[in-house]
Amino acid sequence: MVVATRSKRARKASSIIKEAASSDSEFDGAEDSYSDSEEEERPHKIANVSRKSRLSAPVNDEENDLFKALSSPVVAVSELALEWVESYILDAELSRVDAFTNLFNLLLRAVGCKILAQPHDMISSDSAAATVNELSIHFEKQKSHEYPIASTNKEIKHFHKNFRDFFGEVIFYAHETGCLYKESMDDDQSVLASEFMTSILAWFISLSTSKLRPFRYVGTVALLAIQTQLCQQAASLEVSLDRQQRQLSNAISNKKSKKRAIAHDQKVQTLRRNVEVTEFRQSTIEEYLDDITKGVFVHRFRDIDSAIRVECLRALGEWVMAYPSYFLKSTYLRYFGWLLSDPTDNVREEVVKFLCRLYKSSQGSLENMTSSFRKFTKRFQPQLINMIWKESVVSIKINLFAIYSELFKVGFLQEKDTAQICSYVFYLTESHLNQKPVSNKLKSEISKFITLVCIHGADSTYTMFFDSKCSKDGRSKADEERVRGFLKLKVLINFLMKSLEDHLAKRDTNSATDATIGSWQLVEAIFRDIFTLQNYVSKWEVIVQYLILDTSGVNFEELGVLKEEQNSFSRFLELSVDGQCFLVSFLLGCVRCFLNSKQKGFEASKVSPTFFLSKLTCHLRSIESISSKSHKIYPPFLQLWNELLLYRSVPIQMTFESSSSLDAYNQLHTNVLQYFLECQEVTDEIQKLYSQYFSLLLGSPADEHREGSSQNINPNIYLKVEDSCLALSTEIEEILSIKTSTYDAFNSDSEHDDPFTSDQKDLCNSLIELSNPIAKLNLIGDVVNIIKFVGEPVLDGPASVLEQLSVKLLSKINFDALVSMWPRNLSKVINSVRQAWKSLMDFALINLCWKLEDLMYALNDGTSDTINVEVYLDDICSIIRHLVATFVSLNGVIFGDKSLEKATKSLKMELSDFFFTFGSILIDLITSLRVFHDRTKLSNRFRGYDAMFSDDNKLGNFSSDHVPDVLEEALMNVFLTKETKLANLLGVTLERAENENVNFEEFAFELGDEEIVYPTQIETHFDSSDDDESIDDLKAAKEAAEVEALAEARAASKKRKLEQEIWNQEKDLSSYTMKLIGLLKSNAFTSRCSDRLKLNSDRLGQVFESIITLLTAPSSATEGRRTITQDMAQKQTTTQESIALVS
Repeated sequence: MVVATRSKRARKASSIIKEAASSDSEFDGAEDSYSDSEEEERPHKIANVSRKSRLSAPVNDEENDLFKALSSPVVAVSELALEWVESYILDAELSRVDAFTNLFNLLLRAVGCKILAQPHDMISSDSAAATVNELSIHFEKQKSHEYPIASTNKEIKHFHKNFRDFFGEVIFYAHETGCLYKESMDDDQSVLASEFMTSILAWFISLSTSKLRPFRYVGTVALLAIQTQLCQQAASLEVSLDRQQRQLSNAISNKKSKKRAIAHDQKVQTLRRNVEVTEFRQSTIEEYLDDITKGVFVHRFRDIDSAIRVECLRALGEWVMAYPSYFLKSTYLRYFGWLLSDPTDNVREEVVKFLCRLYKSSQGSLENMTSSFRKFTKRFQPQLINMIWKESVVSIKINLFAIYSELFKVGFLQEKDTAQICSYVFYLTESHLNQKPVSNKLKSEISKFITLVCIHGADSTYTMFFDSKCSKDGRSKADEERVRGFLKLKVLINFLMKSLEDHLAKRDTNSATDATIGSWQLVEAIFRDIFTLQNYVSKWEVIVQYLILDTSGVNFEELGVLKEEQNSFSRFLELSVDGQCFLVSFLLGCVRCFLNSKQKGFEASKVSPTFFLSKLTCHLRSIESISSKSHKIYPPFLQLWNELLLYRSVPIQMTFESSSSLDAYNQLHTNVLQYFLECQEVTDEIQKLYSQYFSLLLGSPADEHREGSSQNINPNIYLKVEDSCLALSTEIEEILSIKTSTYDAFNSDSEHDDPFTSDQKDLCNSLIELSNPIAKLNLIGDVVNIIKFVGEPVLDGPASVLEQLSVKLLSKINFDALVSMWPRNLSKVINSVRQAWKSLMDFALINLCWKLEDLMYALNDGTSDTINVEVYLDDICSIIRHLVATFVSLNGVIFGDKSLEKATKSLKMELSDFFFTFGSILIDLITSLRVFHDRTKLSNRFRGYDAMFSDDNKLGNFSSDHVPDVLEEALMNVFLTKETKLANLLGVTLERAENENVNFEEFAFELGDEEIVYPTQIETHFDSSDDDESIDDLKAAKEAAEVEALAEARAASKKRKLEQEIWNQEKDLSSYTMKLIGLLKSNAFTSRCSDRLKLNSDRLGQVFESIITLLTAPSSATEGRRTITQDMAQKQTTTQESIALVS
């Protein structure tokens, strides 16, 4: 054993540690934690050192043998450490420092330092700071730096791990051989460190306080590894001490006879001596722990280098787990709390990873948490909850949800906390449905958290209502499981409902996307992930049973419900409309899991789709009946029905047929179509669902579902679809036949009493009332030809629907008169008017495409000479001309010389948006005509062809040559308005043509400040840790932080809305410009329009600039145009697809 005495070297090492500890004041929460003034951190005091440089460059072939050995993947680290400790002991006996020099040079080589220390440099620890400072000067002058300890080179990829393990093993063997401890155990010793550790601490701490990051890093890593092993040894000594003290206590209490008294006294003395030695060793190690913590950790955990901060936190986590009696205290736990808001992702990830591990070690029991740990949790729990809203790193989110689960188990999360966390789940799910990918691991952790909360709630509810002493003979196990299943579902519904309310309340603040996703879609997506967990899998039957449950017919006494609680339990189980909607959404999630074999974490092989569908079909009629009672419930049911129609492996019609229930299948379609007809408002959600339904049922020329549609339809269903078309056409005729509309969208008296204004009011009311049946016909017309229902007289009527729309509606509407005579009332219903016009224009476009498609078929099959085009297209021609006239009139209203009243400025803004929609669809109409004319003008045998396409009073000035000047001007004004809106949002100045006299800036979009519903908390990097800090100071700091948080939240919300609006305007402008370019390529516009489109191409973003390049594309790019069928099928191509095509 090395004989270690108290010497000047030991006292000097202690002073170095104290100097390092005092160079930075004890951490008190200052926010300058990551200051760049690291150079002033610990000035090296070398002014009194006067000597020549004793450092010498190694010989070219000289290599540190420890570095070389540890770089090998097959090195025996433990044996290498033992050899070094033995060589150190031998050196100590011979008064040499070769072994320690070799160890110190290992650190230098680990950072690629080419100048190594020599034994004579290492004689005295007094020179450690000066020597390290001189080494840093030489290191900075090196031309290249390899930095092996942080290298990704495959040849030395094992070095970093071996390096850590080596120092741990060195400390282990130093403990075993006694190098860690002094031989003397005098009571008056103020320094317990051995000469071995004195040298280690002096030289390594000097490296860790260097100005150079590589030196600080390697010194810190080495000392942290040393401290980790010290913690393990201290924990071992703690166990040994406890055992020895028990043995000593037992020996003292056991009284022996006088004959054995001497032996007994000797045993007691031996045991007492063992206790003293163990206590001394433990005290020595704890002194080392304190020295390294104060000399290294408290400074380096806030180092400017994030890699060093990560190393410190990782090591502290290991210390807490290895030696909790010393480190599991507020003094050390606070460092994790402070670094929860570290700006570096890796640091925060290390924090939450350790906290997750620490919380799991409590095994869900509050008794297993120390008071310090509970105090830490209480202090930093709000920050942990708020943290999820700010994080973008998936691994951090995963660990946070794991922490939430553990916090819930030990009872730290209240109801408001779980609702706040789950509201983030809705936000995340909405982002996922908006094409933002979410990790499956994260979804799994979220599902586990929600399931944990709900099962706990269900168990508590069960205990509340059921008599635990009641005999179970009266109820079967199946009944008990079914009731527990109902409780779990009801608790889940209540939990999700409350969280959804919280999410919707702050949806505008948190979400940068349009709130177009239905609540039931969010609920379904969340439950689909929950359903994959063991507690809910294969329980879809319980969902159906609960949905169709009639609580009034349930005998709760037989189920074991307490008599006094039966009414309360019945009310608890009773489902509201929202609850039923949630259950249907749950069932939709189950269906998607069973039918999607690729669902992550779900073993669909346990239940075959055939068996699942055969059982589900028995309940669909009941589910549809319940769903049809509310417009809230029907959308998820319709999506469920669409999923069943979409599944081709086991066609749903065949499933019904196999159980002799084809009538039930047909009746379901009848009910779905009946709901479609009776639906009072065709919302975007209903429109999308029924569009998918008709596509799956009937197929479409350009639809991927066309091939499988024949599996879903039969003659009875097809007749029902035709009956629906007939009913809708009849409804349109009935509305048009009424002179004075019974529907009043304005719900107010006219501003003028003259008959003309009253007629215009009736026309607007009729238009709005017509939008419902027209929108429904559009959905069917997108898939199948509806000309025989709208292009021909219905039930031997006098005229077709198209002709009546032209004569009775479009020919009479006067926008100029409406705006000038009735502006305020019109502004109240402008959204309804705009939607009605859009439906009407889509209706015209669909029917034009079907008519042109019929003409193309006739041209191909040789029957074109039997068709008089002038007669066949007369009704649609009339509609197009009226639409053009209305569009030109609208242009005059918006951009005319007459200024609107101040009260109707908002109306002008609304009309400009309507103008864009109108112009976009009108271009589609004109383009379809020009494509058809271009393809048929040289080879057709139609009668009346020239009369229709050459006469300017019909379609001549739309299908060939230039469009009328007034129409060209109106279409260009749409472009100029959109261009101005985007430029205003981007903050750029536009060039203007000489003839532009309109002030388009008045249509610019303005973002206003909006109230922030949910201000996020702002946490400083390091909170104060002083227990005696005044409450007033804390309150003032909190209020200041909340004000700052509110300001930042407002700024962030405005930024998100600005980005979203820029994207919306860019999409609109790019889409419309592409349509204009199509007309330009067909010579519909004059050349000045082309020049105007190019004028600001370099100022409005790369997408717009790329689109403008199409103007200079060769004419061959316009050849090979799509057929009329393709035009019809793709007439509503999304803007994103158009932009992607150009890009």
